[in-house]
Amino acid sequence: MKNLILSGVLLIFAIGATSQEIVYQPTVRGNFMIGSRIGFSTAKSEIDVQSSTGSVKGDGGSSSQFNLSPGIGYFFADNLVLGIGMDWINNSSSSGVDLNGGTSSTNESDNNNVLFGPFIRFFLPTGDDNAFFIGTAVGFGNSNNTFTSDNQTQSVNNSLLTVGVGPGYTIYSKNGLALEALVKYNFARSTSEIDIQGVKRTSKTLTNAVDFSVGLQYYFGGFRSAANSQSNSGKSFF
Repeated sequence: MKNLILSGVLLIFAIGATSQEIVYQPTVRGNFMIGSRIGFSTAKSEIDVQSSTGSVKGDGGSSSQFNLSPGIGYFFADNLVLGIGMDWINNSSSSGVDLNGGTSSTNESDNNNVLFGPFIRFFLPTGDDNAFFIGTAVGFGNSNNTFTSDNQTQSVNNSLLTVGVGPGYTIYSKNGLALEALVKYNFARSTSEIDIQGVKRTSKTLTNAVDFSVGLQYYFGGFRSAANSQSNSGKSFF
């Protein structure tokens, strides 16, 4: 009888210990993630040209980029998510000094790009409430651009293809929200047809860029909410 009571007590303690070990696992198979990132970058350059006929020094032009990237994904396996996303990207640029004598006006351009495509991520948990991840995304779409040269504004339509890959880091909260940061290398190819004063021109542009973005994701479905857990040993930013 004593052995039976002792076994029952040990069983109760084992169940209690197991319940204390339950942690928040948002990246398990069957879960969903939905959210968005926002990013911004800017660049400015200066020119200093020296020659036997003189020198040119001054503004080399500037550019800025703003992007918004919502998406939704499904975990087909633990720590592996596949989803669909959208990228809205605004690019603005301005040319600098005229190297041919300073008689030409400044050229300005403003691009609005909308892209849709799949993405995939693989998470590497480093704790109960945080993880590194590596991801890649492909985007397809069109852009509507304006180009101003010599006080004349033209409208240009582009077809776009982008491929991005990079690492990131995320911190989970107890209610399913996660804060993430991502550094991504982007390759983009655009094909455009421009009609300026009756002269048609087709051009292809290849772009290589690195951007940094931050965002919020929400993980739900297929797991017990950490807010309802008896114990959650992870930290939280909420």
